[in-house]
Amino acid sequence: MMRRLLLCSLVLGIFTAAAGSSKEPAATPAANAAKQSASIDKPPAAAAPEAKNATKQPKAAAVFRDEPAAHALYNQMVVALRKANSLSYVSQYTIGAKGKFSMESTYKAWLKKPNYFRVEAESAKRGKGGVLIGDGNTLWIYWPQGRPQYGDDSDDLKTRLTSYMKRPAPLARHSIGHEVCYLGSGMSMPVLDPSTFHGYTDCMQEYIDGVRSMPAEKVGTEECDGIEVSIMKHQRSWYLWLSRRDHLPRKLRETVRVSYDLLISEDWTSVILNGDIPNSMFAWKPPKDWKQWTMPPLEAGLLKPGVKSPEFELASADGKRIKLSDYRGQIVWFYVWRAG
Repeated sequence: MMRRLLLCSLVLGIFTAAAGSSKEPAATPAANAAKQSASIDKPPAAAAPEAKNATKQPKAAAVFRDEPAAHALYNQMVVALRKANSLSYVSQYTIGAKGKFSMESTYKAWLKKPNYFRVEAESAKRGKGGVLIGDGNTLWIYWPQGRPQYGDDSDDLKTRLTSYMKRPAPLARHSIGHEVCYLGSGMSMPVLDPSTFHGYTDCMQEYIDGVRSMPAEKVGTEECDGIEVSIMKHQRSWYLWLSRRDHLPRKLRETVRVSYDLLISEDWTSVILNGDIPNSMFAWKPPKDWKQWTMPPLEAGLLKPGVKSPEFELASADGKRIKLSDYRGQIVWFYVWRAG
C-alpha cells in the first residue's frame, strides 16, 4: 500500500521539476445498506469529529471502533457505484500540506459499464493536462497540449506532442487512481479510486478498521450523511459526505498522518448517474507516427560515477540528525520509506 502515494508523489515531483442539517442517519436506510453490502467489507461506535467547513479537514481523533450503521452507509456507497450503468462527475481537487505546498486541479470523469472510462484534468497554473481513456481492453494516456516535461533531455522534448502511454486494462483489475498522476495537472490519487465503479478493490480496503458517523450536512442541493473511515489504526482517514438520494459522495476529504499531515480535498459536482454516454467518448487510437512513451527508470536520475553527491541532512530512525558528509569515504546504503 505504500506504493499508493509514493508512486504519484514521485511522478508529481518529476513533472514539477522540468452548513447543514444535524440529523442522524436514518436507521432504515442504514439497515437496508447493511443487508445489501455485508459481503463488501468487514462489519464494523463513537462521536464524530466536526468538519468546520469545506476546505479544512476534520480534527484528528484517537482510534475508534466501528459503528455498524455508519459502516453500512460506506458499503451502500460501494454498492451504488458498482450497480450503476454509467456515472459522470466533475471534481475540484486539492492536495497539500499546511505550510509546505498546495496544488489545485479539476478533473472530469466519465465511467460506463462494462469497462469504459475517460478522465480529463487541468489546473489553473498548468492549463490542460492529459486525457486518460479506457476502451474496454486498453488504457491510453495522451497529452493534447504536450506531455509534461521530464528533465532537459532533448530527445524527450521532441516527442512531447506525439507520444502516448498504453497499458492493459482488464475488467476489475485496473486502477484509474494509480494512473491520473501521469496527466500532469498536479494530481496525486483521488480519495476514492474511480475503478471501484468497474469492480476494482482498492488496496486500502483490507486496512479499514473502523467507520463512524459524522454530522449530516447539506452539500450543494444534496442532503448528505457524513462518515469517517479509519485506515491502519487512524494513520489515514477518509471523510465522506454521501448523498441520501443516490448514496454517492459529494464531498471527500483525506488525511494521511505521517511526519506532517498530507491533505487531499475533493468536491463533486455535476453528478449524473445512469445517464447516456456515447461509446465514442471512450474510443482513441494513436495517430500515425506517434510513439509509445514510458517513464524513464529511476536509475536515469542517479548521479553518474565519479560525480560528487550534494550534501544533505535528515532524520535517522532513532530520531537523531545525520549528514551525508559524516560518512565521507565510506559506502553508504540509503534506504527511504514511509508509512500510512
